[in-house]
Amino acid sequence: MDAIHLVDYLLKSIRERDARLKDRLADNSVQTFEEYRYIVGEIRGMAYVEDEIKTAMKGLEYEDD
Repeated sequence: MDAIHLVDYLLKSIRERDARLKDRLADNSVQTFEEYRYIVGEIRGMAYVEDEIKTAMKGLEYEDD
């Protein structure tokens, strides 16, 4: 698996998990404040990782050509 396909897979996985967690917040299925804080922390963490992946990949597409 080359770097571009790996990044596509990781970003897709991150975005799907992010959507599922946001849906849990939106449909009011979170039972406790601790659970809410945990989910919000995961969402923030995934946003950070996604940004780091995007930053790391800048210019990489051109090196593969």
